[in-house]
Amino acid sequence: MKRTTGRTITAMAIRRWFWLAGALAGGSFAWIFRPYFSPGALILGGGAILLFAALVGDLFVVLMSMGSTRRAAPPPNARPADGRVDRLVMTGAIGEPNARDPRFSAFRALRPVEGLPAPVRLPSGAMPPLLGRITLVSLFVGRDHHPWSDDEIAQAHAALFRAGVWIEREAIRWKAPVNLTLADTYFVVDDEASTDVEMTFEPEGESVGPLEAHAVTKALIDTSRAALRLGFRDAVDWMEQIRSRIDADALVWLLHPRRAGRSLAIPLDLTELAGVSLAVCYARESSFPEPLTRAPFTDPVTIVHELLHLFGAMDKYGSPLRSYPPRSVSSRDIMRLNEFRLSRLRIDRQTAWEIGWEIGEEERLAQPPER
Repeated sequence: MKRTTGRTITAMAIRRWFWLAGALAGGSFAWIFRPYFSPGALILGGGAILLFAALVGDLFVVLMSMGSTRRAAPPPNARPADGRVDRLVMTGAIGEPNARDPRFSAFRALRPVEGLPAPVRLPSGAMPPLLGRITLVSLFVGRDHHPWSDDEIAQAHAALFRAGVWIEREAIRWKAPVNLTLADTYFVVDDEASTDVEMTFEPEGESVGPLEAHAVTKALIDTSRAALRLGFRDAVDWMEQIRSRIDADALVWLLHPRRAGRSLAIPLDLTELAGVSLAVCYARESSFPEPLTRAPFTDPVTIVHELLHLFGAMDKYGSPLRSYPPRSVSSRDIMRLNEFRLSRLRIDRQTAWEIGWEIGEEERLAQPPER
């Protein structure tokens, strides 16, 4: 069953322009040849032109994703994946232990630490490969006068553990040196800013789906507002300071609004705020942003799907499997979202290329076996 979550904004933008070009070309065809053909023929001709443009757009997206395959070397001291996800201490963070899971603490302040490296500028430009030591850092944002409870945050961390273990197991299957950890300190704020929603529609492969207008801008504004409430100058200052206190090759920032909505990723090459990259994972999936009517549910499938976007993976739902190279994408690929259970999903060859995992000659010739 199709799920309303996640998207690669680059792919969507390309498909949108091909759809618009097809519509313009189809309309021009109907206008120019209206004296020569019947209305039915003009409709069929314009529709065929639109469909052809959409198929060309899908093919272009596939070729672009293949051309972006990165053969990056793993970071120094990268270790083979071990199928485990551990906690990682945020140096100098003062927190209040979670009442349900005291292994994690809600951030309260940063204390000075002697010998701590100075904050470094956030990375920018191209998306990094998913290699080395990756630490997940969470920001929980209360909405609609309902803050996140300790029980709900503990359940979210359990989902993050499941998502991380799944990625590590896939990394073992692909022989990729990846080790995921969860920061032992998380951030919590309440935000009652305006929740006005403007909707638009975007191409999704061969169909069209709803999307909140300016979703990226709103998520970045929410992040900056949260940074101010936490005592930092802005989102960049916040992320730079925390980056210097976590011993990892890369940080993954997860924004958890306590609302229903359509989750999305903001990778480095598409952010509107230099160096600020994050995944927005709503507490329930919905086509339209709206208050929760049920308890929050942090879905590990959503976590993995959006996290992989941050490292270059592209959406593969909405397009037929025949539009991809043979044996490169199956119906169980995590970026297609054809299954609800994480155990039924996997990282297929095309997605492995996109996130920078090295693939040997044997894996090039055959899809990994079904599990």
